[in-house]
Amino acid sequence: MSDDKIRDKREQFLVHKKSKLPVIIGVVVVLAVAFILLNTFLSKKDTEANVGGGPVAASRSYVGKVVQMTPIQPVVENGLIKLNLADVDQSNIVGFEMKNDEGLLVPMMAYISSSGQLFVGASVCECGGHTFSLAGKTLVCNTCRTTYDIENQAFISGANICREYPPINMNATVENGMILLDQSKVLNWRIREGK
Repeated sequence: MSDDKIRDKREQFLVHKKSKLPVIIGVVVVLAVAFILLNTFLSKKDTEANVGGGPVAASRSYVGKVVQMTPIQPVVENGLIKLNLADVDQSNIVGFEMKNDEGLLVPMMAYISSSGQLFVGASVCECGGHTFSLAGKTLVCNTCRTTYDIENQAFISGANICREYPPINMNATVENGMILLDQSKVLNWRIREGK
């Protein structure tokens, strides 16, 4: 084979190789970006709270049981109300009090539902009750016996006034075994109009 033919073959090979290089670089860049985005999403998901996005504890049954609130004392730090998830998980339902920005005590509760979901919110029933219990698949006001669905707090039975004002989830987050609630949600809490 002559030198010219060898040179032509080499040039064709190099031109062909160079034309694939941008495609290969493009594929590598796309894969790298996808990997970085996926990794960022997964690590963010691990540190974010589980706000209505899934269980934070093992599922459990309250059928045939009545579980009363266990009093606890949360920590308030850097604008967050902090509760140990293990304490709530072990007790199933806990109660505590915080003050709003008007100095009024706000009864609070945190509980683990049958499916392992977390609820944190004001422990106030329109009848004036401030304590709840878990029984079967319900959240029960200990004063008027009004019942709400344990998973979504939908009214099941009881007083009409209480039907209109079920407990409202304040959407706490969970990070590193701690339940974190933005303190401003409690500071801004007010008694609802039906009361």
